[in-house]
Amino acid sequence: MNFYKIILLVLGGILCFASARLVIDENTSTRVFDKDLYNRVIDRDECRRQVDYLKTTDPVLLAQFLDAGIRFPRGIFMLNIADLGNYEQCLKLKTDIDDMQIQGKYYLISIPFYQEFRLPFEIPSNFSLTDRNVVRATHLYNEIQDFAIRTDAEESESLVEMLSITVALCVPKPCTTQDWITNMFFNISAIGFNYDEVLVRLPDDKPWVPVDYVAIVILSILGFITILHTLYDINHIFILKRDPKKANMLFNTFSLYTNTRRLLTFSPNPNALDCLDGIRAISMLWVIVGHTFQMYNLTSNLSDVLEWLISGNAVWVTTALYAVDSFLLMAGILLTYTTVGKMNGGRFLKRLHTFYLNRLLRMFPLLAAAVLLEASVFHRVADGPYWEDVATSVQNCRSFWWTTLLHVQNLVNPGHLCVRHSWYIAIDIQLHIISPLVLYWMLGKTRKAAWIALIAGFLVVMTTSTVWIFIMNTASPSLTLIDAEQQKDYLQNFYYLPWTRAAPFIYGMIVGYVIHIYKGKNIYLNIGFVLLLWVISLGVIASAFYLSYETMQLDWDNKLGDNIINSFMRLIWSIALSWIIFACVKGYGGPINWFLTLSVWKLPSRISYAMYLYHYPLTFVIAGTQLATVHFSMGLRIYEFMSVLMLSFLLAFFMTVIIDAPFSIYTKILISVLDGGPRGGRRPPQNGSRSKSVLVPENNIGDLEKTVVTHLKKSDPTILIRTC
Repeated sequence: MNFYKIILLVLGGILCFASARLVIDENTSTRVFDKDLYNRVIDRDECRRQVDYLKTTDPVLLAQFLDAGIRFPRGIFMLNIADLGNYEQCLKLKTDIDDMQIQGKYYLISIPFYQEFRLPFEIPSNFSLTDRNVVRATHLYNEIQDFAIRTDAEESESLVEMLSITVALCVPKPCTTQDWITNMFFNISAIGFNYDEVLVRLPDDKPWVPVDYVAIVILSILGFITILHTLYDINHIFILKRDPKKANMLFNTFSLYTNTRRLLTFSPNPNALDCLDGIRAISMLWVIVGHTFQMYNLTSNLSDVLEWLISGNAVWVTTALYAVDSFLLMAGILLTYTTVGKMNGGRFLKRLHTFYLNRLLRMFPLLAAAVLLEASVFHRVADGPYWEDVATSVQNCRSFWWTTLLHVQNLVNPGHLCVRHSWYIAIDIQLHIISPLVLYWMLGKTRKAAWIALIAGFLVVMTTSTVWIFIMNTASPSLTLIDAEQQKDYLQNFYYLPWTRAAPFIYGMIVGYVIHIYKGKNIYLNIGFVLLLWVISLGVIASAFYLSYETMQLDWDNKLGDNIINSFMRLIWSIALSWIIFACVKGYGGPINWFLTLSVWKLPSRISYAMYLYHYPLTFVIAGTQLATVHFSMGLRIYEFMSVLMLSFLLAFFMTVIIDAPFSIYTKILISVLDGGPRGGRRPPQNGSRSKSVLVPENNIGDLEKTVVTHLKKSDPTILIRTC
C-alpha cells in the first residue's frame, strides 16, 4: 500500500504543480515565429525611400514585388475566397543597391466584403447594378445564407459582414502593408477601406529554441546507438557466422536488422484473434482517408466541396468517425481476452502497478517521439504561406507537452492539444486505468460475479454518458455543416471525453469475456440464426452510413436526434462489429473472415499505432506547404490519400524499428524484474534453485538476459512490437 500511496502523491503533486502553471499566454506564438524580428525591421522613412526608388528607378524589381503579391481570387462564384500570391518568389527577392538592401516581406491580409466607404463624391441616383454576374452572386449569397445561418434572426449577423477574401501582399522589408499601399497609391483608410493582417513572414523567422537543441541531441544519440547496435549485429551474424540467438541482447537491442526481421516475422498463434488484424488495419486506413479529405486549408471550388459533402458520395468519408470506436472496442476485447484466466484477483491487485506501468510504457516511446517531432522537427522540414496550422501544433506541443505525456490533455487543455489526435490515446489510457474496477471481479471469481461487474459497469457508463450528452445538447457528427459554429463545443463537450466514449470499450470487455468463455470450444449455431445475425449486423452498419448522410443535409435540425445518435450510435456500431469478430473467431465468418485474416493486413496492423500517431502531423505539414488554392476532386483526394498512406507507412515502420521495438524489450525486462522479484515479503530461495515463478537476481545481468530471452522464445517474438 505504501508503494501506491507514494505513486499517487507524486502524480498528484505533478498535476497540481502543472495545473498551477496552466496559464495560456496570448503571445506564446512568438516562440514559433520571431515577432520581434517583424517589429525591428519596420522603418517608415526607409520604406518610403525604397518605394520611391522602385517607382522611379527600378520598374522591373517593382514588377516582381507586384507579381508576387495581390491577386483577386479567381472563381469567386465557386466560393474561392483566397489567393496566396507567390510566397517563395516574394521571400527570395533580395537586392543590394548602394546603401539599401531591398528584400521581400510576405503578408496575408483579410478583406471583409462589408465595407463602409466614405467617397469624396456622390453616386448618381440613377446608378444601378444589373449585371447578370451580380444577380448570380446574389442568388449564391442567398443559398449560402440558407445553410450557414440557422440561428434566430436577432442572434445572427448578415453573411456579408462575416465573409471576407484573403489575399497576399509582397512589400519591402521596412514597410507595413499600410505604408506600402499609401506610398504606392494613396491612403485607402481615408475612404473607409478596412482590412486585417492575417500573418507576416520573413526569411529565417523561425527562432531556435531549447527544444530544437534537445531534439538534435536525442535524435543524434538515438541514431548513434542504432548504428553501433546494427554494426554489432551484422558482425555477429554475417561476419563471425554465429547463431543470432547467442548474440548479447543488450548490444543488439537497437539493431535495424534484428528489429526489422522480428517485425516481418509472423508466427502462427492458435489463440490469436486473427480477424482483428484486418479490422485494425482497415480502421487505420479509414482514419487516414478521413483526415486526408480535410487536409488542405484553402480550396478553389469550395462550392463543389459543400455540394459533395451533402451527397451520398461522401458518406464513406464522413462515417470514418466510427473507426475510433472500432479501436476502443478492440482494446476492450483484448484487455479481457488476454488477462482473464491468467491470474486471480489477489495476484492482479499485487501486480496492479505492473499492469499500469506496462500500458504506459508501451504507449510512451512513440508518443514522446511524436511530441518531439511536432515541437521541433516538423516545424523545420518545410514552410509555406499558410504555415499557421503547423505553427499552432508546434506551440501547443511546446506549451502542453506534459499533459500529452501524462494523458490528461483531453481534460486539461482540450482546446490546445499537442498531437491533435492524441485525445484518443488519452482516452485509451484513462479507460485502462479504471478498468480494474471491473476486471478484478473477472479474475478467479465466479462467472456470476464477473457478469454482475460487467453489466454494472456497462450500465454506469451508459447512464453517465447519456445524461451528460443530453445536458450538453451538442451536434452529432463534427462535420455537420449547419452546426459548424458548434464544432468546438462538440469536440470539447463530447468527442474528447472518456465518459462519453467509454461504451464501446466496456462493451468490448463483455465481448472479450464471452470469447474467453468459449475459447477452444466449438459452438454449433443454426445456419438461419447465423444468417439473421449477419443481416442485422450489416444492416446496422449500413444505418450508420445512412445517418451520416442524413445529418450532413442542410435541412437537418433535430437536437433530439443528435443526442440519441451521440448516446447510442457508437455502441450500436460496436455491437454490430462485435458479431463480425465473434463470428470470424468461431468459424462463422466465411469469406469475410478469409478477407480479414489475409496476411497482407498483419504488418499494417502491427504498426497501426505508429501510423495513427504520425499520419496526421504529416497531413498538416503537407497542407502547410500549399502555395496556392487547391482544386477539389475525388480523384485528386484519393491520389493524396495514397501519398499520405505511403509516407505514414514508411515513417511508422522506421519509428517502430528504431524506437518502439528496442524500448519494448526494455519494458519487457522491467516488467519481468517487477513480476519476478520476491512477492509478499518473501526472500528468494537461498539454495540457488528457481521457484516456479521466475525470480530475477538483482545483480546478475547474465541471468536476467537468459530469463528474458527464454521468455521471448516461448512466446511470439513479435509480441515486443505489437500494440494491444
